[in-house]
Amino acid sequence: MKIKVKVILFTAFIFFAAYLSAQNSGAGNSGLSRGESLFKENNAKDAVQVLEYEILNGQISDNSYNFLGLGYYQLGEYDKSIDAFRRGMKAQPDNKKLLSYNMGNTYYAMKDYASAVSSYSEALNADPLFYDALLNRANALLMSGQLVSAKDDYIDFVNKCPDNPQRERIELLIKALEEEIARREEEARLLAEQNKAQWEEYDGNLNEKRKESFSPDWEKVEAGIENNKKAAENPEWERINGENPEAVVENKTQEKITASDTENEGTRVDWEEFEHDGSSSLAVSEEVVDDVEDWMTFSDDELDEMKELEKQSREEHEKWLEEERRRNQELANREAKVRQKEQEAALEDERRLREQLLEDMRKSEEERRKKLLEDVANSLQGSDSTNLTSGAEDLIEYDLEGELD
Repeated sequence: MKIKVKVILFTAFIFFAAYLSAQNSGAGNSGLSRGESLFKENNAKDAVQVLEYEILNGQISDNSYNFLGLGYYQLGEYDKSIDAFRRGMKAQPDNKKLLSYNMGNTYYAMKDYASAVSSYSEALNADPLFYDALLNRANALLMSGQLVSAKDDYIDFVNKCPDNPQRERIELLIKALEEEIARREEEARLLAEQNKAQWEEYDGNLNEKRKESFSPDWEKVEAGIENNKKAAENPEWERINGENPEAVVENKTQEKITASDTENEGTRVDWEEFEHDGSSSLAVSEEVVDDVEDWMTFSDDELDEMKELEKQSREEHEKWLEEERRRNQELANREAKVRQKEQEAALEDERRLREQLLEDMRKSEEERRKKLLEDVANSLQGSDSTNLTSGAEDLIEYDLEGELD
């Protein structure tokens, strides 16, 4: 019985000590719940568990969801942090200013700059005088590449917070943004002019090709054929055959006539000279003349046939010559096109290589300048949301004026 009493007393002592410990902890953080106190003690891991338990049991204060989201933020569990802030805005819409601001900081840490800009804008809608959200929104706009909007927010922040300790740095950043915006606009203008000039040149060449494609090539070919015909009727035929067939026929006809006359003279002479020889000699002489005349005489049909053969032969030869000229011309055209394409390909490769080098240099310089601006924006970013400071502590020093001149 005495043992049971001792156990009961010991258990009561343990609970009493735990109660005193809880009271002492609450006294050190007046008005804070156990979970909030753990967060203040930088014990985020235990804080989020206790805060989840307190919220589940209805022990909700004005900062329960805010500390819960910040606890997950410190643990790097950004998705749970976003979820805690959203739950807080749904359960406590009056605390939208603080919860939206901290949600924006979480999105910023996640590099979701578009969502960060939206969250900071919601915080500013809840309280237009919440200038920390204005500065952080400017940072998020810069990180997302919206330089003009970022510059406008920085200018607005400096005008509304002229005594801010970061004013001089922000003014340097504004000047750097103005120069970067002007540089990009000039690059865009030059690129547009270059593209326009290239298109006009291409369009002009295309129109010229369309105009030239109507008939000049055909006219050149046709004119060449006509010139060849006028220059020499049958030069190739004469070189191959060595003589004009018509001249051959005419010569043969003339020879026939001359031979006939010669024979007639010979006949008359023979007749006059040998008339007294008798009829037998005359018969023999006449027979010889008849044989010669038969051998040298061409009928009209034969002459026509010879002319027709000559004509056909000439036509076939001209067709062959024309086909050879056409094949040679096509071969020359193909070779010229191949050479032209090779030259164009070489020039195009050289141009692309040069443009790629310039583009790489431009991108490298643009990335360097962008990295510099982003580093400055990150140094200005306020993320300590427990006391709503602007995050000006531990700033990184950059020679803005020298780097971005």
